Amino acid sequence: MTDVTVFSDIPCELGESALWDGSRLYWVDILDRRIYARDWPAGPVRSLPVPDLVGSVALRAGGGLVAALRDALAFCDVDTGKVEVVRGIDTPSGTRLNDGAVDPAGAFWVGSMHMAEQKPLGSFYRVDASLTVTRAFGGIVCSNGPAWSPDGATMYHVDSTVRLIRAYPVSPSGWVGDGSVFVSDEDHDWFPDGLTVDAEGFLWNCKFGGSRIVRYAPDGSVDRVVPVPVAKPTRCAFVGPDLDVLAVTSARVGGDPAPLAGQVLLLDPGARGLPTPRFGA
Repeated sequence: MTDVTVFSDIPCELGESALWDGSRLYWVDILDRRIYARDWPAGPVRSLPVPDLVGSVALRAGGGLVAALRDALAFCDVDTGKVEVVRGIDTPSGTRLNDGAVDPAGAFWVGSMHMAEQKPLGSFYRVDASLTVTRAFGGIVCSNGPAWSPDGATMYHVDSTVRLIRAYPVSPSGWVGDGSVFVSDEDHDWFPDGLTVDAEGFLWNCKFGGSRIVRYAPDGSVDRVVPVPVAKPTRCAFVGPDLDVLAVTSARVGGDPAPLAGQVLLLDPGARGLPTPRFGA
């Protein structure tokens, strides 16, 4: 097992959305309705309560964060305590917004999920700098990701419940082509969860219920399996001044006897990441 250190020992019920801004790591506890932040390498952990479930956060070009709440977007600032709901998103009953990320062109992409994870009622949305929301596609049970190839031409998206990672051709204008299966976990008892792409174009995917992170080559073949000391890793991000440390959020929801369950972990991935894009609003 790769050596693992603890970055935050706060046991999140459903930790998610590891996000690096160059000097600080953000993450969320979806069910506790809270955004966390800690300056690198050892500042105090700060938190910001938000008014609803918070599926993910992303950096804003103007400072602070954009957060995906249950059915709305909010601008948030952990330093000032500001939370401003700026845009509602019309989602079907029984669903909520979940994971999201900013593409290389500065648009925020966020998906929704059926909270009971039984029906394909989720959708995937693109939000531009004017806060215009465009639905890219639907038919999702539990949306996770996305992440982009280094050249920005391929977007990876996860439907965790059906255990598939798909690859889509995309353009900076927001066009999304037909997706194809990049990885199938249908023969495993874990679920693909959050992901990131490194500087070489390899995809790193957390396996919820699988106690591992898997690195895939651009052709979808398994390059490396990294065991982690929690059953439910949820999202990973390259962090640190040289983007050569992998931060991993985790969950203890549903039970995980591991002492580190729900905490934020750091490990040496033997790879470097890409800078985090910012939402252009």
